[in-house]
Amino acid sequence: MSEIVYLDSCDFSDLSEPAHRLSEENRRILETIRAAANSGRARFVLSGIHLSEAVHATEHPAHKAAALRRAILMEELCSDNFLRLPHEVMSLEIAKALSGTREAKLSSEELFSGKSEWFGMNLSLEFGNKQRKAMAQFEERIAHLPRSERRRLRSDMSLTKRSGRAKWRELVRNDTSPLSNEFPFSLFSAKFVTEWIAGCVTDEEYSSRLYGIMNSPRGLVESVLDLTNERQTIYSLLRSEGEGMQKRIDEKLHEAVEKIGNLANTLPNFEFSKTFRQAIPKTEVRKTIISCYSDYDLNGFTDKEISEIISSCPAVSTFLEMYIAYYSSRYESTWQRMRAGHNSPKPRSASDFGDMMHAVYLPYCNLFRCDAYFSSLLRQNGAVRARVINRNGLHALSSIRQV
Repeated sequence: MSEIVYLDSCDFSDLSEPAHRLSEENRRILETIRAAANSGRARFVLSGIHLSEAVHATEHPAHKAAALRRAILMEELCSDNFLRLPHEVMSLEIAKALSGTREAKLSSEELFSGKSEWFGMNLSLEFGNKQRKAMAQFEERIAHLPRSERRRLRSDMSLTKRSGRAKWRELVRNDTSPLSNEFPFSLFSAKFVTEWIAGCVTDEEYSSRLYGIMNSPRGLVESVLDLTNERQTIYSLLRSEGEGMQKRIDEKLHEAVEKIGNLANTLPNFEFSKTFRQAIPKTEVRKTIISCYSDYDLNGFTDKEISEIISSCPAVSTFLEMYIAYYSSRYESTWQRMRAGHNSPKPRSASDFGDMMHAVYLPYCNLFRCDAYFSSLLRQNGAVRARVINRNGLHALSSIRQV
């Protein structure tokens, strides 16, 4: 079997530099990973977080060429190895654990997005809604007319007639808020959208073309290079899930900070991280992350049962361990700053939570890359420590034999 390799976003960025700017070390690494991918020794995977970062990078005109190069390398290395979104992975694990499965690790079929999906999302569900919206707008426009006139117009506008399709094209073109302005329809020309609404393009043709763009990193980045709203929509679609979970977990972890606050300020040799972890209301934190991804009633579960559920979910437990380490690190830094006379806490980076979501995939990978800070947090977890590598660790791919 191939080694599953998860690259950091900066790997895609740095390794896709033009040849004249590529360092000698990165050139050797790029040759190694290309050879591993082409031989089947390694299976490079792509997450929605990777793609959202590439799309977001196109916001700055000077970065557009770099973002496109990054997307081209993603497509070359990862092919169609698209992972489900992080919240979907955790939801599926928790559902399996609550059903009584002792080991809730996902199968390959469950972990990877299907051919008719986009990182696990089924975009085609929106198609019928959009066409119904067009029909509803037409009905609104003729609602004031007598019944006989409405019947005549419906007959004239029938999509089964060439003349009816022509009138639909005209109606859609004159719409003050056309569907072609809405995502994902905005990824196509207004003419193509009009032809689809008019029935000249089938749902199957539309779906095939849409997935051809959405499941091609290069095609998607090229499509949104100059579309500000679409960039933000895609970025939000792939990263917004989890903000509610973050807030709820933060509330529980802050209880531990409040418990140790006085001790931290009075003891000269206070061990912040160790004491913080001891003060965490572990069962409540575990219940919180389960309830974020399941409506299951947890009131009848014992502390031991809750702990076993989390332990059986590799992605959930890895993410939670990392998040506790992150929270501890952040508050210890704040505490140290205050001791040094800085009254304001170090602000949390807006991208931190999205960066943390990469960790969901770590238990499913043989080799895993992320930035230095989050690598240090993940290496605190002995269960996954050996899988977290720096970029030079990718050279190990050259010694892996194809099975």
